[in-house]
Amino acid sequence: MLRSFGEHLDKRRWRERIETARFGAPAHTVTDIKFYEDDRCLIRYRKRGQGKAIVFMCDAPATLELYDPLFDALDDQLTVIAFEVPGNGFSVPKPDYSFKFNLTNDAIARFLGSVAGEGAILAFSCGGAYAAIDIAARYPQYCDRLVVIQAPSWEEEMKWKVRRDPSGVISLPIIGQLLFPRMMVSRAPQWYDLCVGDRNQIDRFCSCTSAAFDHGSRFSLASMFQSYLAGDMVPFGQPEQPTLALWGALDGSHGETDKFSSQKLAKNTTVKILQNVGHFPELENPGQFRQLIMSWSGN
Repeated sequence: MLRSFGEHLDKRRWRERIETARFGAPAHTVTDIKFYEDDRCLIRYRKRGQGKAIVFMCDAPATLELYDPLFDALDDQLTVIAFEVPGNGFSVPKPDYSFKFNLTNDAIARFLGSVAGEGAILAFSCGGAYAAIDIAARYPQYCDRLVVIQAPSWEEEMKWKVRRDPSGVISLPIIGQLLFPRMMVSRAPQWYDLCVGDRNQIDRFCSCTSAAFDHGSRFSLASMFQSYLAGDMVPFGQPEQPTLALWGALDGSHGETDKFSSQKLAKNTTVKILQNVGHFPELENPGQFRQLIMSWSGN
């Protein structure tokens, strides 16, 4: 019950937030902003390009505005889609939305069916990568290849979660939801300083995220830790689709993580460690990411 009430705190003022997203500054920051809405949530996304779809989930606190170089690198060969999961950025969970693992992934699957169609490449990062794994296993029609970025085995992810919240405050229902919004503005630059490998890009990440916070961007890390990344039991099966596990070696948040544990996530997984980038290999070096994807996918 406490966890449910905590989630409720991350869904407050949902009507006002939808109004702001659809008609305020978040709808006009770049020309290709779009919205998907159903009875559970509003999802802000971008879609551009041609050919096979590749779908990215924004790794909060990063928002869609950071994705221009990645779109530019890929949209001549692929239909590039990036979206903010409800509760993060300017995507809004409605009262009936749930942050629980399977239910969140069901909502993402509905979005994929409407916006990307069948047979996409899912390229999800960090905690979001487990959504891609679960969707590939339960909704295989929406995914024929997987790219998981900075995502170890579920057991290793649980260790990472504890390292990111050593006091356990964020993982406490209600308290986490009340305290983290006050912490996130000051913690975002610290996070980027820890995990962005290309030091010359830290200012770009920080300024973009600061501007998003100024316009009302959210980061529901407390509900994610409490409901989505809850428990030690692996909540997904091993999908059969070809899977590329990418690691940026300069990510300080994963210094202790067993990167080759990613091989446990899917039945056919190749692990690739990139020495020149950090937590955001697709955003820090889009050209390198393009080469890897084109070679691996055969496009």
